[in-house]
Amino acid sequence: MSTPAHFQGADDVAKLTAAPRRFPPRSGWYGSPAGKQSVSLEDSRELADSAWTITSRIGAGLICYTGLGWLLSLWIGHQAILMAVGAMIGLALSYVLIFSGLAKEHKRYTNRTNDSSS
Repeated sequence: MSTPAHFQGADDVAKLTAAPRRFPPRSGWYGSPAGKQSVSLEDSRELADSAWTITSRIGAGLICYTGLGWLLSLWIGHQAILMAVGAMIGLALSYVLIFSGLAKEHKRYTNRTNDSSS
């Protein structure tokens, strides 16, 4: 393979074919200030627990109340409507439980950080 005349040597060809250099972000995820704050192991475990709690509450609400709508539809009729109503009620109650639980966690976290700072 011959190199074009305007290239001086193999080093020039290697520079052109090399992958571009990527510089790491200054801090955090894509330069966000998230990397500047440290999170304790306990806080990260609580965050993971709350994520699983949210997921399970949504799933349980959908399954239970859709199933309840299906059972009512067997008794009354109108299967599609009662299952949809059950799913909507299940989602609404799941969100109420989720937001009330998150409010309690936030209150507990702020009380703990206020106690540790004073």
